[in-house]
Amino acid sequence: MPNTNTLLKSEYPTAQLDANERARLQKLESIVENGLQTFYEVGKALDEIREQKLYRESQKSFEAYCQDKWGIVRRTADRLIGAARVIENLTPMGVKIPAHERQVRPLAGLSPEQQLEIWQEALESSPNGMPTGAAVQRLVDQRFPSLGSGRTPKDTDSELEKLRSDNKRLREEIREQNRERDRRAAAVAWEMEQLRAENRQLKAELLQRDRDWEVRLAVERRKIREEVRAELKAEYEGQINSLTEQLAEMTNNYQAVLARLTALEGAK
Repeated sequence: MPNTNTLLKSEYPTAQLDANERARLQKLESIVENGLQTFYEVGKALDEIREQKLYRESQKSFEAYCQDKWGIVRRTADRLIGAARVIENLTPMGVKIPAHERQVRPLAGLSPEQQLEIWQEALESSPNGMPTGAAVQRLVDQRFPSLGSGRTPKDTDSELEKLRSDNKRLREEIREQNRERDRRAAAVAWEMEQLRAENRQLKAELLQRDRDWEVRLAVERRKIREEVRAELKAEYEGQINSLTEQLAEMTNNYQAVLARLTALEGAK
């Protein structure tokens, strides 16, 4: 099964953040960095970073982002996010707001109405007007004793919903990974075909250049032979003409001598 830490949701076609997203991420991270003092603001910031996948430019998963960027595990980040959502539910009601994440942690799995009811009861029963996380947990355990450890029907429903949501997300991420692999395989196949075509073209071009060079050499050789023949012909024709003239002169001299000898014999 693919490692989901290497996947991105399909609604984000690229890991690259745009200018607005990058500015928003910087603002949210400054809240987290300056703020592990106020769990509500930190939880809200982490919630938006997770939901908008603003971590996708540097990390492949929210879990990796929390570990690499802030040195916290995913469970801690989820608790901060859950606590921030509880505070958002309690704030409009005009009740005293919890000061620490542990105080609202037991309320995270309850419905909004149950959160308000138990928190008001915890405030009323607290000696100093601000209950501890343990006191809130005891109230949750008393209200839902059949589940134990503070688990409520809302916890179970929430867990089921979370599992359904996670499975849906994982299936989509797997499909997206498969689509991405198919796109990459198609791109590689296309590039390979292009390279093969270019390779064939280069080989054909090289072969044609070799042929053209052979033809050019043959033409040059023929041209040189013709030039040599022409030069030799001109040179030897001159020598032959000179010898012919000399032979004609020698013939004339011979005939003259022969004529004189004949005349001398006739005089005797």
